[in-house]
Amino acid sequence: MDNLKEIFPIVDEAGNVTGSATRGECHSGSKLLHPVVHLHVFNSQGDIYLQRRPDWKDIQPGKWDTAVGGHIDYGETPEEALHREAREELGISYFDPEPIGKYVFESKREKELVYVNRTTFNGEIRPSADELDGGRFWTMQELRDAMGKDILTPNFESEFKRFFSKELGINYALFFDIDGTLVSFKTHEIPASTISALTQAKANGHKVFISTGRPPLIITNLGAIEHLIDGYVTVNGALCFVGQGGNLGREDVGSQAGSQSGQTRLKAQETVCCKDIPKEDVLVVVRDAQEKSYGLIVVGEQDVAVLDPLGEVDRIFRREIAVENLNLAKPLEMVLQQRILQLTPFFTEEYEQELMARIPSCTSGRWHPAFTDITAKGADKGEGILALASCLGLDPQYTMAFGDGGNDASMIKAAGIGVAMGNALESLKKDADYVTSSVDNDGVFEALRHFRLI
Repeated sequence: MDNLKEIFPIVDEAGNVTGSATRGECHSGSKLLHPVVHLHVFNSQGDIYLQRRPDWKDIQPGKWDTAVGGHIDYGETPEEALHREAREELGISYFDPEPIGKYVFESKREKELVYVNRTTFNGEIRPSADELDGGRFWTMQELRDAMGKDILTPNFESEFKRFFSKELGINYALFFDIDGTLVSFKTHEIPASTISALTQAKANGHKVFISTGRPPLIITNLGAIEHLIDGYVTVNGALCFVGQGGNLGREDVGSQAGSQSGQTRLKAQETVCCKDIPKEDVLVVVRDAQEKSYGLIVVGEQDVAVLDPLGEVDRIFRREIAVENLNLAKPLEMVLQQRILQLTPFFTEEYEQELMARIPSCTSGRWHPAFTDITAKGADKGEGILALASCLGLDPQYTMAFGDGGNDASMIKAAGIGVAMGNALESLKKDADYVTSSVDNDGVFEALRHFRLI
């Protein structure tokens, strides 16, 4: 039987050691987060080796599990633990592990920080008679047939679906922030590698969605991938809609606004959710902006109004972020007759805290030091992802979200897999399941390749 007095490290979700506890304490329902290592062993034919857990194990006895899995001892690194466990359980010493990622697994009895690795191994495997009840290679068809039938451990099933969807033929719904994720702040364009990655992902059966703080009026920089998009989470989740690829539909607003011919805005085919800010809270922010003379963008259900007494909206949105179509803004009085979905005031983070205390039915998501996006509580990118998943019959477990800013935190947490860009806020990187390289260094391509979706 397991040694219940064995000492394990206690860690935070980033893997930093914060203390220690015995195996017995960690498996008692205390939910003390402790680290473990997993190694998925494939052969050259694409089959996967599973071990059978002995009947005397205190957790999931008699079920088939990851080839190598074990706790990290106190004072041991994940790499040291992985090689030790592989020697002890399978009798293999020479292999090249590929780190895939880490995540938190929680059951009724325990809570683990799991370091996931894979390797291809064609040598002799000698399962430990003391620790295991044998093991064998399984084909992917055998694995699919066994899932959901209490044959495999729940931990293995969820982890394998999460990291090896390609092998199982599972398709993901991919959600992408725009600015700083799909579109470079430096070039204001989508990198060629990102276009290639999304084209491959779409061809492989995965769905592509946008998840942005922008209202539809100013989503004007996705032309290179528009034909790949299946739906949109816009205005930080306050307005979500679906449509087939590039067939969302457009309406010409040039003549209505007196603007140049050809100016267009997106028109939703099918609205999934629309959450507005209480009118009294809208007026609090509008009057405050007028009294204190700071910039404010008011996003209505149909139109947008802009207050820009100091020119900061124009300077940041048009010159720094290359936002188009703000010239199509309507008078404030007209927009205030509509349901208001978002308010974007241009003020400091310190003043943000003061104002938010006066509008308790709202939430704030800052992704730029100069401004924040205010929406109704319950309207955020995470809720938007879940709303689209529910509408389209998608399993949230098979969603993947990519972001870089503070307003991306909710979707990074809500998605089955959260990916932070290399240029993301440090706080977002801590929430993410995986951190890729920056938008300008092929970050989207690297992440989709890492998770074997392309």
